[in-house]
Amino acid sequence: MRKTEQLLIKRTLEQELSEIRFTQAAEVLRATHPRSWRDMVRAFLNKELELPLVPLGTAPLFLLAALFVYHLAEQPKTYPGGPQQHLRELIEEGGSYYWKDEYERKVNRHEGDHQS
Repeated sequence: MRKTEQLLIKRTLEQELSEIRFTQAAEVLRATHPRSWRDMVRAFLNKELELPLVPLGTAPLFLLAALFVYHLAEQPKTYPGGPQQHLRELIEEGGSYYWKDEYERKVNRHEGDHQS
């Protein structure tokens, strides 16, 4: 009984598929088993690629962040008052606090205005 069922299914399948003809066998073989350079290049370019978006998206961000940090580290530390500007001194004058270099500059400018 098992054998007869298989034969019946096979005949039914052959009857249903009898009108279907596979005409592109040569093209499929050429694509799956390339022989010439042209076919090999075509097969290579026809590959499906799966690219992970998260790593590909974060890699440029890490690169930009590294370049930004490197740029900041390599930039010379310039100060308006010269290289010693970061050692500014606070002074108290008249109950208020001022940077010493700015206070002296303002006082010198004010005295220069009154002398002329």
